[in-house]
Amino acid sequence: MSSPWPYEFISLSEEDKLHRRELLDIRGQYAQWSILLAIFVVKIFYGLTTINANNLSKKAASKWDQPLVAGWAETRRQYLVCGLWLSWLLGLAVWNSGEDYLHLTKALGHVGLSQLPLQVLMSPAAYISSKPTASSVLSILTGIPQPSLTPYHRLFGRIVISPLLLTHATLYMLFFVQSSHPEFGTLLAKRVQDLDVQCGMVAIFSAVLLFLFSRPRGIAKSSGIQSWLVQGSLQERRRMFYFGHVSLVILLGVAAFFHVKQAQRYVMQTLWASVLNGVCSWVIVKYS
Repeated sequence: MSSPWPYEFISLSEEDKLHRRELLDIRGQYAQWSILLAIFVVKIFYGLTTINANNLSKKAASKWDQPLVAGWAETRRQYLVCGLWLSWLLGLAVWNSGEDYLHLTKALGHVGLSQLPLQVLMSPAAYISSKPTASSVLSILTGIPQPSLTPYHRLFGRIVISPLLLTHATLYMLFFVQSSHPEFGTLLAKRVQDLDVQCGMVAIFSAVLLFLFSRPRGIAKSSGIQSWLVQGSLQERRRMFYFGHVSLVILLGVAAFFHVKQAQRYVMQTLWASVLNGVCSWVIVKYS
C-alpha cells in the first residue's frame, strides 16, 4: 500500500541545490508580487462598495459579517479572506517541489517570512497614542479604515504566518530526528548545537508566544493565558500588550536574520516597513 505522503529525503547535486534555491527565490517574489495585486483589487472593490454605501447600509448584515465564534471580534469574512490567502501560499510552497521533502520544508518558511512586511504595513502603529485608530500605510493604500483592517492584522499573524513558520520548523525537526549522524547519533543532536538552528528555535518560540498572546478580541478578560498577566487600567493593559507584542516581533526578526541568509532580505524589508508605518501614523496623529 503506497503512502499518501509523497515527499522523501532526496540527495541533490550542487546543480540541483542551486536550481532549488532559484525556485525558492521565485516563490518569494510571487508571494510578494501577489500582495501588490491584492492591494490593487481591494482598492477597486472597496471603492465600488463605498459608492453604494447608502444602499448597503439599508440591508441586513450578512452572515459573513458576524463573528465566527460568539464573543470574538473577527468575522467569518475575515477568517475566509485570511484562509484563502493561506491556501494560496500553501499552494505556492507545494508548487514545483516534486518529491523533495526539504524543498517543501524550505518553501514553507520562505513564503511565510515573505509576508512579514505586509503584516507590519497593516499594523496599528498608533495603538497606544491619543488616536489608536490612526491609519496604517495599508489603510491609506486600500482606503479601508484602520478599525476594519486591524482584525486582518491579528488574523494574518495567527492563521497565515504562524502556521507556515510552525510547519516549516516541525518538518525540519522531523528531518533532523530521522537522519543519523556518525558522531552524535542523530542529526538533531548535532544541529541543536549550531547557531543557525538555535536562532531558528528562538524565532519559532517567539512566533508561538505571539500566537498565544494574540487571542481573539472580545473574549472575557478572565479567560485565557493572559488573565494573570493583563492587569491595571485599560491604558496600562494596552501599553503592556503593545510593548510585549513589539518586543516579540523584534526578537523573531533578529533570530530569523541570523537563522539563514535568505531570511535577511525579508527581515530588512520588515524593518523599513515598520519605520515607514510608524512615521505615517506619527504624522497622522500629530497633524490630522
